[in-house]
This record gives sequence, structure tokens and C-alpha cells, in this order.
Amino acid sequence: CVTLAAQLLSLLDAFIFPDSLDASLPASQLHGLALVRTNEPRLGLAQGPLLASLIRLSLLLLCHLEPSSVKFLQCCSRLRCFVHWTLELIRESVALAGYSAAFHTLTAPLDRMVLAIVLHSHRTLARCSAVLYEIEASSYRAYFSSEEAQKKAFKRLFRVAFELREIILAAFRGRNEVLRLALSYQAFESLKASLEKTTPDPNQFTSEQGNRKLSAKETAIRTFLSSAWVTGFHDIDMHEGVAVPEQVSSGQVHEHRTASHRGRLAIEELASESDDIIGDFNRGLNAPFEDYCENQRRWAETDAVRDLEFIGDTAVQRLSKKHTDDLSETRKFESLRLEAANTRWDAIEHDVNDLWTNGLHWKLPDHTDRLNRRILFVRNRTFEDHEDASYEKMLESEREKAIKEREERLRRKKEEELSAVVRRNEEAFVPYGEADEVEADMDDENPESIVESNEAEDSDSPSMERRASLDGELDVDFVPKELRDEDSIPPDTATDRDWDKTNSEDAALAQAQEKIDSDAWAKAFIWSENESAVARFGEVTVVTLQTLTEGRLLLTTHGLYFHPTGDDINVMTKERFIREEKDQRWRLSRLTEVHGRRYMLRAQALEMFFSDTHELFVSFSGGSRERDRFYAKLRNSCKVPLLSSPKSLNPRTVFKKSKLKDLWKKRKISNFQYLMHLNFIAGRSFNDITQYPVFPWVLSDYTSETIDLNNSRVYRDLTKPVGALNPDRLAQLIARYNDLESFGFSEQEKFLYGSHYSSPGVVLHFLIRQEPFTTMAIELQSGRFDCPDRLFFDVAGCWKSCMTSTSDVKELVPEFFTCPEVFLNNNRYPLGQTQDKRSVDNVFLPPWAKGSVHEFVRIHRLALESEYVSQNINHWIDLIFGYKQRGPEAEAAHNIFHYLSYEGAVDLDKITDEIDRIATESHIQNFGQTPCQLLVNEPHLHRYSVEECWRPLIYNMTAAKSLRCHTSGKQFGGKRSTYARGSVLSLHVMTDTIVAVYADLSIGTYKWSIGRNGGSLKMDRHRKLASSYLSTSRAAIKRGPAAPQSMESSGSSLAVGNWSFAFTLGGRAKENLKRTSNMSRLNPSKDTLAGAEVSSLFVSSGYWDNTVKVHSIEGMKNRSGEVKLRSSENGGHRGPILCLDIGRDGSLMVTGGQDATCRVWVVDHPDMSIALSDGYVKTALGGTTENNKDHLLSCCHVLWGHETAVTCLSLSSDLDITVSGSIDGTICVHTVRRGKFVRSIRLSRLSASRQKPAVRKIVLDDHGTFVAHTEDGGLHAYTINGAFLCLADAGEKLHDLAICLNGEILVTGGDSGHVVIRSVRDLAVTATLDLSRHGPIRCISMTPEELNPIPQYMFIGSDDGMVSVVDRDPSALTVAKTETFTFS
Repeated sequence: CVTLAAQLLSLLDAFIFPDSLDASLPASQLHGLALVRTNEPRLGLAQGPLLASLIRLSLLLLCHLEPSSVKFLQCCSRLRCFVHWTLELIRESVALAGYSAAFHTLTAPLDRMVLAIVLHSHRTLARCSAVLYEIEASSYRAYFSSEEAQKKAFKRLFRVAFELREIILAAFRGRNEVLRLALSYQAFESLKASLEKTTPDPNQFTSEQGNRKLSAKETAIRTFLSSAWVTGFHDIDMHEGVAVPEQVSSGQVHEHRTASHRGRLAIEELASESDDIIGDFNRGLNAPFEDYCENQRRWAETDAVRDLEFIGDTAVQRLSKKHTDDLSETRKFESLRLEAANTRWDAIEHDVNDLWTNGLHWKLPDHTDRLNRRILFVRNRTFEDHEDASYEKMLESEREKAIKEREERLRRKKEEELSAVVRRNEEAFVPYGEADEVEADMDDENPESIVESNEAEDSDSPSMERRASLDGELDVDFVPKELRDEDSIPPDTATDRDWDKTNSEDAALAQAQEKIDSDAWAKAFIWSENESAVARFGEVTVVTLQTLTEGRLLLTTHGLYFHPTGDDINVMTKERFIREEKDQRWRLSRLTEVHGRRYMLRAQALEMFFSDTHELFVSFSGGSRERDRFYAKLRNSCKVPLLSSPKSLNPRTVFKKSKLKDLWKKRKISNFQYLMHLNFIAGRSFNDITQYPVFPWVLSDYTSETIDLNNSRVYRDLTKPVGALNPDRLAQLIARYNDLESFGFSEQEKFLYGSHYSSPGVVLHFLIRQEPFTTMAIELQSGRFDCPDRLFFDVAGCWKSCMTSTSDVKELVPEFFTCPEVFLNNNRYPLGQTQDKRSVDNVFLPPWAKGSVHEFVRIHRLALESEYVSQNINHWIDLIFGYKQRGPEAEAAHNIFHYLSYEGAVDLDKITDEIDRIATESHIQNFGQTPCQLLVNEPHLHRYSVEECWRPLIYNMTAAKSLRCHTSGKQFGGKRSTYARGSVLSLHVMTDTIVAVYADLSIGTYKWSIGRNGGSLKMDRHRKLASSYLSTSRAAIKRGPAAPQSMESSGSSLAVGNWSFAFTLGGRAKENLKRTSNMSRLNPSKDTLAGAEVSSLFVSSGYWDNTVKVHSIEGMKNRSGEVKLRSSENGGHRGPILCLDIGRDGSLMVTGGQDATCRVWVVDHPDMSIALSDGYVKTALGGTTENNKDHLLSCCHVLWGHETAVTCLSLSSDLDITVSGSIDGTICVHTVRRGKFVRSIRLSRLSASRQKPAVRKIVLDDHGTFVAHTEDGGLHAYTINGAFLCLADAGEKLHDLAICLNGEILVTGGDSGHVVIRSVRDLAVTATLDLSRHGPIRCISMTPEELNPIPQYMFIGSDDGMVSVVDRDPSALTVAKTETFTFS
């Protein structure tokens, strides 16, 4: 359209602007119109329509052409002519008719044209001003090819502005009354003022190009462009579908004067004329086509055409029937092909899924999580099926070998007998004298005498041929040296001597270089800047679960370097093998903890833990003094920013200062955590098979169909060791104990139990089904599995053996409470059959486990945390770690083991006899070691009862049915609220404050206080986020109601919900709390956080700039009205960031993006960021985190594995695991601190649809179970090891999930407005709370357990912006206390 208008005006230029003009006319009329005026006096009638069309075409070009172009300047010049022409027509029309009023019937069309020209010129001037500013502010290279082109464009802009100013001035002078009536009072006065200011100050403006002085004309133009009329009045109002400019009169009031509506009417009339013109144009275009259609209609009514139509219809019907039949056959064939393809696809999909499940093999990891557990299985890339280690096959092969050896012995015996017979027969036919001569020759030891004697014989002696034959019978070794040929020496001999010489020279050279620089091997690594050596340790041993490696250790300011001096030693077989990895390095920037350890019952070892979950167990041959020197150098001379270990390495001192007893007594940590910490402090380690952590048998009933955990009869007596539980067996053991003196045992060497409750054999007995323990068990049994009857295959049978056998007093391992997979033979190892033909495969479970290993471990874990165990576990602690471990108290408790299992019982260095020393070391390594004694003189304290301590809101199933909810009337949100707009998207509970995030990206804080009648919620402060204008939240957009509703759906990349927000104290604040309260990983900080919560950080995503933003809650106190923005990063995400989550440690965050990746971030912890960041991220994002220590957010890992956008994720800092879901229904499991992909899980479909539903929401508990909610309404329960637990239909679209009660309860909220409480084990509904009056539930939050002893409440955020509080109904508490844990 623009091109057509330009061409039309170019063609008409020849007629409008002739070459010759009448120079006598006034200058204002010298625009080529004189010729038209002279030839046609009646201009109003003849030239009016033509002029209106020309003006319309010119205004079209004015709107679309570039202001600095040549065509635009031509258009403005042409329009100036048209304006003068219009004014001339108006003057002559008025002169003929005698009327001059504005918008008179005769001149109204032309007056409207004048108004349109002025309005379009106003908008064009604003465009010219903007372009002029951009050209002056930018370098000529930004928009032009040369500086000359820029100057030309600059001049054209001024000429355009001048032409437009002249146009407006002509219209103002020629039809002032029209503009006065059509414009508002304010606009008209502004226009008048801008045109009347004709004497501008030349010094007012200076050019930015060269700072030159401007001319008076240029200054006038700039003054005009900067006037109030040009710079203002740019808004547009819509009136009945017509765009009305702001400055047009439409009843505006200015200085107590009300404008008319004539301007708006003129605009509406212009719009009506435009519609009429378009309609006439369309009718003109359609008229020929309509005539053609009419002619065709008349022709179609003839008989000839009707005959053709009949023939055509018949053919069409025949072809249509044929096509229908063919289509039916094709559809039938396609249906068969589709069915076959679906069958093949299902088979392929099954095979692909097998690659993720059965096709892969897994093993227990080498490292533990943050609570010292091993729950997550990792890929076993060196899997062996151990078919050759089958007990039956080994017996068969040994039997065959024995038969072959027997046959071989018999064959040799027969050959020897036959040889003896032949020899006797030969001797019988030899003459007596010749036999004596032969015997003399054989007895002669000097071969030279034989030669001499032969040479001394006379001619009657044997001939030379005889001598030759005799010489030929001599062995080459007996040939005299002078007779040997040097060429006859094998060449390998000389080669070997040369090689030895060369090798010795290389060794000497290497030794010389090592003398010059003994750390040359360590400098093969890239050292940090200013890194220097601190200390060297000559003889150390790196201990792992399977190997021992001797070598040298170099400690520098930044790292720890290990150089092996020999081959690795297998822990089980003591065989040496060549290691693939040579020198190793551990960065001290990642070191978090160092603890003293024993090795071979000597306190000469250290175990170091790193932030990336690596562990290092080192034994110093120099003893405890060498170990203490290393630790002192490490603390005082090295850069260890994350180290938070106690200064002492003494276990008793560490335990005494750790405050663990108080935390456990007040129920701030669980029984499992406490026992694991005790093992950890007492020197037990996952890196030393001889000192594996020990846990108690807690149950005694493994035969019943159901089990009641409130019944004390189902529990084992924790006041006695395992060996003393059976009185009959104990009597036998005591009798044997008393008889030991008669067998020569001293009082110190006497023992009650010959075996130990924890030894390598015990550990391998329980964990034989999972690597690396499978291989170790085979190595322990000399290359085969043990006899099937001796393997662990039945829990009840194992407990029975521990109760009856005099040689079986073993306790349990931690995996009985955390790892169901150790009871499964999912690797299909050939474990054999027992003598009663029972196949040894998966472990036989108690009947109350209902065949589920996950149910068994869950109940077992609940039993460990039960009230009975809580009140009695202190007695077991006294036996294993306390004052009943040794001495008279141990003897009184029947808790005496072999003396070589106790620390200090023997000094290996003082054993001079090598055989005795080896036997003692073998006993220590294989028959168990007693942990360090933590409590010597006093019994362990009791735990507070449940009534005396804090308990969770939902502490059992019945308590879930006694909940009530209430909603405070005065809140920032709500339908009638003037503070916040939209739903509550996120809630965060602090010590005495509740923080609510609303859909308009405002934050409200409520003061939370607890009284006798429950909690009280009071409004405190309400602030806007500083970056809320960038949010994609529909409620936060200025014209939010105009935004599409699809923005709020979870499938949209613009969706904002509880998955987009998180609160944290920050890693640095958490670390400071940990250090000031003398806490470490041994003792997680759960003290009050009120002081640190003031500076909490609010992390959010869902912005148009695709970033994660951090705001400081501390800014809520400011009166500026906004929460201060602290940081904004995208971490390398390519596209929107769709979800995020922060772990409980406060320092780690994971985000998921539309680019199908997850990113691991460190929040406000520079030292942790340096420790965890990998090389890929440093390269991709540029620079290192060492240069970004002031950054609150640092991306350290990129997590791959998804193929579509990541829609949700959940992070557990205790497990060091993140679980993420994507649009295609895939869930990926990654480690966080290492950033490694572990596995992918394909969710099953709830319905028969082949389309995989997207994962909407996911929640992960600290025991390795997660629940995922999909778009089809499904709730899927899985473990992080990919085991499917159960599936249920939620019946609604859920917006938030939460797991509580130690992983037993799932709380959900969604579109129905009901809070639904389910059991995690089967996802069955236990209780519901109706909050539907507030609309869909958007978020759920609970008082964190770390705020113990503050009572726990549940807070619900609803769609109407209200926050509801859920607590227990006091009237139902009595009933809840009587509820029992019964599992059937």
C-alpha cells in the first residue's frame, strides 16, 4: 500500500507541478498550483476530491517512511503544497458562498483534512525528534556507511522538521478557528506558544558533533521540537472503536474551561469517510467480478450446460463411490499396520526401559550422604556375574580336579613300577665287569678325568669313534671353558645384561633428580598460585574398603598429594596388584572435616571428608605423633576455609564437646542419626571393613503376620548384649569362660564370646548381594561363594541363629534401616541352594513385611525411632560405646569379647616374633574390633519422653484426623484487599514471622505468636519487589487482566507458582551459625535462627529476562516501598528458568530451565562455590569464582539428562540428591555436590493414553522416597534407586506437595481447595481439610523441624490471597494418644 501510494504521487507530480510557473504570484503560492488555478476557476468543485486523495496518500507515506530519507522529504514538501492548495480552495469557496465559520457545510471536508494534516504532522515531528537524538547520540558506524551519509541524513531531518513546521504554521494561520475548535484548550495554547516563539536564544543549544554553535534557523527548529506541544499529547483514547488523539477536543477541562466535542466528532467523521472510501473501493473492485459471475450464471442455465452437469455428476458419483471403497480398504490396511507398529513400538520401548532398569547394574557408592548413609546406588560399570564363583560349580570343579589328580598319581605310579621292572631287566643282561666300569664312570664327578683316562689308553683301547660318541653324550654344562665357543652363548644373556645396566642408569638418574627436587612427582599437577609445600610424610597407607596403598604424602598450602610407592594390596586376600591410577591430589579448599581414627587398634589414622562427598582414610606409620603433626600443620599452615572440625582428635573429647547427648535427649535428632554419630565419633568408618558402623537388633518378632510397634514384647532386650539374650546359651558360655584358666588363659585373655558383634565377616554376611561386598565375600572364601546354608537368606533364621548359636552374636549394619536393595539379589548372583532345597536369592522377610523389602526397611526404621527403643537404646549404647564396654561393668553385663578386639590390649610394635605378629594382625583384621569407649565412668543419660518434648504436627495417623484450620480476617491478601493482588504463591515460616509471596510479586510479613488458644497471625509489613515489573506473573503485569489466562497454567513457560520461589539464610550465614554453635556434620545446627533470619534472602525466578533474582528480606524494614534487589544471574540457562529449590543447608540451590538442563548454584557462600565449581561451568560462564566472591549466586554444575523442558524439581541436601521432572514425563536423579547423572526413571501412565503426561510437581524426602504428580492427575511413589512403590489418582490438579512425619505422611493441595493427607507407603487418603471457600490451594508450608521446640503448624496459601493456619484440635488429642502403629 505504501509503495502504491508513492508511485501514484510520483506519476501525478508531472500534472501537479508543471515546469513553468508564474513568478508574479506570491511566494507562498509558488508551489506549482498556479497553472491549475488559472485553467480552472471553480477549484472547490473540480479539485476538491483530487486534493483529498492526494492528502490521504501523503499522510499514508508520512506514517510509514523513514524520517531521514529523501522520499520522506519529498513527501513533506509535496504535503506543504497540498496544504496551501487546500487553504486556497477554502478561501475561494468562502468567497463564493459568503461563509467562513469552521466546519461549515461547504468547507467541512477540507477543514477535516487540515485537522488530519496537523495531527499527523504532530506525530511525525515526535518521530523526527527521536531519530535526530539517536543520530546525534550514536557513532555514524551504528547506522550509516560513512560520516558523510550521516551528515546528509542529519540535514534532511532538519529540512523535514522545517517543512512540517511550515505546514502547521500555514494551517494555524489559514484556519485558526478550526484548530481552536478541534483541539483542547491546553493543546491549542501549547501549539500557539510553540509557533509564536520566533526569537530563540542561539546559545541555548550546542551541537554534540564538534560543540559548534548552531544557526538561528537550526536553533528555531530545535526550539520547536522541544516545545511542550511537540513533546506531549501522544496518548490515544479509544471511543467506540475509533482512536481519538489526546489533544483533540472531547470535553476536557482546562483552567475551569470545558472543551467542546467538535474535535472528536471531526475524527469520527474522518473515520466514517475512510470507511466509505474503502467501501467504494471494494465495490469498485468487486463490480467486474460480480458482472462476470452474473454472466456465468446465465450461461449455466442453458440446456447444454445442464447436460454437461448431468454427465459430470454421474462421473463424480462413480468416482466418489470408488474413492470411498478405496479409502475404506486403505483405512483398514492402515489400522492393521498401526496395530503392528504399536506392538513393535511397545517391544522397543520395553527394551529401552530395560536398559534403564534390568539392563544396567548398580552398586553401593563409595561415599556417603550428609547423614553418613549410603542410600543411592550408582552405576556398576565393571559388573561381573560371578558365575564361576558358584558354590556348586566350585565343588564340582574341585571334585573333577581331585579325580584328575588321583588318576595322574595312579598313572605315575604305574609308570614308575614299569620303569623299575625294565631297569632290573637291563641290569640282569649287563656283564659284571662292564657294569662296574659304567658305575665308575657315573660316580666320577670330574668330566676332564674321563677325557684324560680315555686319551691315556693304548691302541687296544676304544677307538676315536668311541670317544666322539662319548663326547656327544656329555652335557654342555660340563664342557671345559677353554673348549666352549663364545658364539654359542644365547644372545638373550648379553641383552639381559645390557638392559639391566641401562635400567640401573635410569634409576640412578631418577634418584638424582629426586634428590634435587623430592616433590617433582607432585608438580606434575597444576599448582595454585602461591602454593607451597608445608610438610612431607614418608610412610603412609591410604585405606579404602577394598584396598591398601602404601606411599608418600605431601601437604601443601592448597592441596594434599599422594604418591604410591608400591602396588595396591587387596584387603581380603592380601595379594598385590598393579593400580591403574598413580599419583592423586585432594584440594584443601574442599576439606570440611578431619577426625581421628584407629587402624589396627592403633590411634595413628585420620579420616578426611570433603565438600564434594569424597573421603580419605590415611594411616601414618609413624604413629599418633606423626598423625598429630600432620593435623597441626593442616590447621595452622594450610588454606582450609571450609574446615569445621574440632581441634582435638580424641574421640572422648570430641563426643563431650559435641553436645550430641543434649540434642538427642531433647529429641532434636533421631535415634538413627545419634547412633550414626556415635559410630562416627568412635572411629567406625565405611572406608575400613574392619571397623564398619554397628547398629542393634531392635525387634525380636520376625514370624508374626502383623506387628504392633507399641507393644514392648516385639522388641529385643536392649539392656543385654546379643550373646546374653538367651539364658541357656549364656549359661554354656559362662561355664566355658570359667574353664579358660585351666587351658592356660590369663585373666586378661579370658573371653565370653569367641566371635564379635561386628567384623568383616559379619558385614559381608549381610551385604553379600550388593557390590563391592559381593566381590569381597568371594575373595574372603578363596574365590567362591560360601556354602548356601551359611549365607544370609532369611531374617528370621538369622535372628534365630543369633539367639541360639554360641558362635553367633552379631549385631546389624546401618543398611538394615536405610537400604532395601541389600535384601534383593537383583544382580542374579549364583548363591546356590540350601540342603533342604531352598533357593538362596532374595532374602526371606518376616510375614508382616508382606514380601516388600521397602516395607520391611520402613517398619524397621520406625521401630528404631519408636518410644520403646528411645527409652532403652541408652543401655545398648552403654554396652557398645559406654562404661559397660570394658572392666567390671562389662563383666557384670556379660559383655566380654576376645582381648585382641580392644584398643590397647596389645602393642604390635613390641611383638618381635614375625609369626606371632602376623597372627595377631590377622586376628585384629578378621575377628572384629570394639569401638572406642566414649563414656568411661558414667551411664548414658535417658531420653526425654514424647510428652516432655516437641513433636510434629502430624505425629501419627490418628493425629492427621484431629486437625483443624482457621483463617484470620485481617490480611494483606483477599478479594477486597488494597495491599496485595492475586493468590498466595509461596509461604515461608520463620521463628516469629510468616512471609507470604503474592501473585503481584509483593511480599507481606505477618507476626506469628503462639498462645494458650493457638497461634495468632498479625499483619506486619507489605512491600513490592524491586524487580516485580519484570515478572511473568499475570497479576504483576501492569495490564494483567489483558494478559492471556494460559500464562497461569503450569505448562506455560511463563507460569509462576510456589516452584518459582525459595527463602534461605544463605550458605555463609548457615556456616557462621554452625561455627559459632560449635557444630559440624556430626552435630547439625538446629538452634534458634531468629537472629540470622533478619537478613534472609528471597530467591525467585519467572522473569522476562530469564534470570534468578535474589532480594534481601532485610529491606522490608525500609520505607522505600520496595524490597531491595541484591543479585540477578542466569547461570548459563538458555531460555526461561521454570523452577528452583533450595536445600535445608541453605547454601545449595538447583534450578530447572526450558533448555532441558538443571543448574546447581551456591547461594552466598564463596568458599563453597570455589570448592564445588567444575571446569565446564568455569569455562562456559567465563572466569573463576575466585574473582566473583561478592556474588550471591554462583553456578557450579550443569546437570544433563532431560530431553525436554524441566518443569519441577526437589532437592535434599541431606541425601545430596536432586530429583527433576520434565514435560515428557521423565524423571532424572542427579547428585548435587558432584553434579553427576545417576539414573532416569520413566513414569507409568495412569490412563491408557499413549501420550506421556508431563510431571507437574515432585517432592523428595530424606529417606530416598519421592512422590511425583503428573498432568493426568497421577501420584507416583518411587525411590531414588528407581523402585516403583505405588500409584494413585489424585482426582485433581495439585499445586503443592509436602512430606512430613519422617517420610510417612504426604500433604497435598490443589484445585479442589482441600488439604488432603495421605500415607506415603500406599498413597491412601487418611484425612482431608476443606478450604474450598478460599479457592484452589496454591502452597503449603510447615514450621521447620529445626525450629524445635517451637510447636509445629501448617500454613496454607489459597487462590483468594488468604493464609490459613492448621493446628491440632485439643479435644481430639486424648484420642490421638491411644493410636497404635500396627502393620499388617
